[in-house]
Amino acid sequence: MRPDYRTSKQTLAQQWRRKTDAVPADVGPALCEDAGGAGVSKARRRALKTLSWLAIAAPAGWLVSRLPWRTWTAEFRTATGELHDVLLADGTQVTLASASAINVAFEANARRVHLLAGEIMVRPVSDARGTPDARITHAPLLVQTAEGVVEARGAQFSVRQREGFTRVAAFRGDALVTPASGAALMLASAQWCTFTRSRVAAPQALDAREAMWTRGLLYANDMRIADLVDELARYHAGVLRYADDIADLRVSGIYQLTDTDGTLALLQRTYPIRLRSITPYWTIVEALDSARI
Repeated sequence: MRPDYRTSKQTLAQQWRRKTDAVPADVGPALCEDAGGAGVSKARRRALKTLSWLAIAAPAGWLVSRLPWRTWTAEFRTATGELHDVLLADGTQVTLASASAINVAFEANARRVHLLAGEIMVRPVSDARGTPDARITHAPLLVQTAEGVVEARGAQFSVRQREGFTRVAAFRGDALVTPASGAALMLASAQWCTFTRSRVAAPQALDAREAMWTRGLLYANDMRIADLVDELARYHAGVLRYADDIADLRVSGIYQLTDTDGTLALLQRTYPIRLRSITPYWTIVEALDSARI
């Protein structure tokens, strides 16, 4: 039997009428119907049309603002689980970690690397080439993040873009950290710090073995397994999570970042944990005694 379209239209019209009649009076006269019910005024139609467009545009704008358009079109980027070395035009070496993206711009007064996502290790080219009489002076090398700028003052440093803050580690030489709206701090060699748009946190001692990620290795020294799983998740194809019951378990060792399945299997053999797969692409690391029927 064919549906009665006239009845459907009447029902929809009645529903719409009830909704518009329920609009609060303080929204404005353009949304209020005359007491005589002579029809919808032009002002009201315009107002309703505007609200309809806003109802569509607001969620769409929210979604677009969160899509990684910039990383998709970045000059250099890596996929999940991939490491990539880039040699810039001035000789600077940049290693991109998993799921990272950068744009590069060489200007007259600055060499700028814009970190859009992920983490990079930077080895700036030396200003001195050959004899002291044959010096080449380069413009400052800057790494731009969402929170501010890191200026190279040494030979090797890393920058990682996190959610709402940036982490900087100076492996050889210093690095000048300047938040977007805060006081700058000179990070000394063998130190690391984090910074937001307004301030730089106190520097902490750096373990040089952290740099092993550039070779696809993760060094863990009495590390919380929660932190280790978080690092592995950056390189893992699919969702990788941990249960609260094992978050504070301490682990030590050197683990493969580019073979997360092998690393997880090794952890399962070494520590009292087990892997539970909800789907082939969703794995939870939990305590061995938390087996479920």
